[in-house]
Amino acid sequence: MSLFQDPLFPVPLTANISVSETHDLVRLEQCLDWDQLILLVMAIRSKRLKRDTGRKTHFRALIGAIVLMALRSITFRQAEDLIANYAPARYLCGLMESDWSPDHVTIFEFTQMLGSEGMDDLNHRVLHLAKESGFVDTTEVMSDTTAQEAMIPYPNEVGLMGRFTDLAGRWVGKLGGRFQSLKKGMKSMIVEVKGLVRNSHLFAKTVEQKKKVAKKLYYVIKEFHSKIEELLASGGRLRTKSGKDLAKLTHTMGILLPQILHFLETGFVAKGKIIHLQMEKLYAIVRGKAGRSVEFGLKWGINRISGGFIQGFLMSDLSNTSDKQFCIEAVRKHIATFGEAPQVFGFDRGGYSRANVKKLRGIGVEEIGVAPLGKDDWHVSATRKEHIKRERAQVEGVIGTIKHKRYGFNKPNARSTSAMVSYGHRAILGFNLNKLVKMASPI
Repeated sequence: MSLFQDPLFPVPLTANISVSETHDLVRLEQCLDWDQLILLVMAIRSKRLKRDTGRKTHFRALIGAIVLMALRSITFRQAEDLIANYAPARYLCGLMESDWSPDHVTIFEFTQMLGSEGMDDLNHRVLHLAKESGFVDTTEVMSDTTAQEAMIPYPNEVGLMGRFTDLAGRWVGKLGGRFQSLKKGMKSMIVEVKGLVRNSHLFAKTVEQKKKVAKKLYYVIKEFHSKIEELLASGGRLRTKSGKDLAKLTHTMGILLPQILHFLETGFVAKGKIIHLQMEKLYAIVRGKAGRSVEFGLKWGINRISGGFIQGFLMSDLSNTSDKQFCIEAVRKHIATFGEAPQVFGFDRGGYSRANVKKLRGIGVEEIGVAPLGKDDWHVSATRKEHIKRERAQVEGVIGTIKHKRYGFNKPNARSTSAMVSYGHRAILGFNLNKLVKMASPI
């Protein structure tokens, strides 16, 4: 029984709420050109889909959901809840006069349809809007590289082999009954692998003991891998999702096994070593930082345009390329977005070479502020050098900002490389949207 008196009339579940005109989401809704964004997304969708069938897509509301997630770095379920019950979020999505609301599955599928390229295209539109509004000066760009760390465990050999056994055992168990004979032979091997992994983690104390256990584990895994290849060669119900996932995992492990053996025999990491079985395009990035010499994930280039807006990019093959290549790519990305090269460009000494200076001049950069190596002189005047140094220092600031949990650039909750790239572009989009709101209607 309640300690307080029950109300005479039931409390209504609906309410008349006025949204403040100064709320960030309200001001952002008024800043964006929604018609242009809808046309952009419709063009992306037409390329992705073979046939335009099914229910009508609520482009306006779903683009608003993407914008909301970029601003808050929230999950799909949290986005569903906010759009359904939070008035400013409904206003942003254009649903104040509607009783419809997207669920988390619809938002997720819409995000997947956009992909990383679509998310980057949305950011390009925001950058053009900032330029049209006079908030940025595209003639000056400062650039740097950073690592987007993945949310993965430390990629040691024992851990990778143990993870392969767990995933393969799970997916083999979902296949049809005709594989029962192979499954029975695998069960004992799975038990042996788990015992060796536990032995390595708990009882192998010295380097020699760990190496001995790892080598034994390697040969068990190699036999286990051969059994799965035999299973895949037999055909059957391998067109299911589990079968396709198992085939992809087995192919990846076939590349990784020689790399593991190379490390066990030589003590050196093989070039281009796979560090995650399901996100095989990730790599180790040597940073040389105190307390964190290596980061595992993807290497990004970040352009800070004069005015504070940013653009992020990766190399087309997602490879761990040198800063010298990123230096030239930064200017090319800027040209692709705005149609002309910046007059002033700054980069750290990692991107310097005389060949790069020549290339930058060739593509239209007038004042090249790439910090020189050794005894080489700066290619700008002393006054411009100091200006470029001050502006370049701010690139580190924006990188630190997008890595904050508010935007979720670093260690996103992604299960594929493409999703990780998409989350990175979404974090940059969120940063630029917040910048746009502050500059468009300051309080």
